[in-house]
Amino acid sequence: MEIWLEDVAQQLSLARILRDSDVVPGKRIAMILVDNVIEFLIKVHGEDIIYGKKILNKAEWEKEKRYFESLVERVLPKTKASAHSKPILDFHELRNSLYHSTVPLSVNETMINDYLAIAEDLLKQIFEIRITEEEWKARVEKTKSKLSPTAAKSNLVTFAKTDGDGIRFESSSPVKDRHAILLVMYGFGVQHGRAPSYDELVKSLNHSAHAIKRDTLSVHLSKLRAKDLVQRKDYSLTALGRKWLQGKFGLT
Repeated sequence: MEIWLEDVAQQLSLARILRDSDVVPGKRIAMILVDNVIEFLIKVHGEDIIYGKKILNKAEWEKEKRYFESLVERVLPKTKASAHSKPILDFHELRNSLYHSTVPLSVNETMINDYLAIAEDLLKQIFEIRITEEEWKARVEKTKSKLSPTAAKSNLVTFAKTDGDGIRFESSSPVKDRHAILLVMYGFGVQHGRAPSYDELVKSLNHSAHAIKRDTLSVHLSKLRAKDLVQRKDYSLTALGRKWLQGKFGLT
């Protein structure tokens, strides 16, 4: 996963955590976090379609993107997410009130959920990035563990199909590359009912933020087979490999 997307996902995960808290300021901060993500996503796409395609020169673009309303009205009409323009401007005005008002204001969960839905739809409509609800749950748990590193950590792992014949897994706990290989094999069987090909294994590791060089992957596979965790004839788990993985990550 690209660094900017990882940052976006962490901010939206943190917004979900604060939304569900019993702390009123936390809900305000959740709204502000979602607004930050939306502004960032619009600017990132604007760099490509406005400045990158010479619709505006650098000076014009730098000036225009400083003003949220002009930024939204310039970029969103050129996307599949143009219907979100007015709600985004309305929510941004609310965000400004939350941030700058001298009187403490509050927001309810419905507002936060509506704005979160818009942020997730921008990822889908503009960047073709789809994150399922199960994947968000895994990300929230992972973010919680980073916020409270001394707390007990759960090993929540979720799997989802990607475009084409691939999968992506998300884990609430850090995963070593060698364990990622096993998780992809397990998840591929769950999602597709068969073992992956070598190329599908590589692609699925990439989707799961575990890009491994092919020569290094060969070394890992050799060691996993030597430990009787991976079948020798294909890229699937042995009975021992499934048992070990289930015990390590709490899979069922």
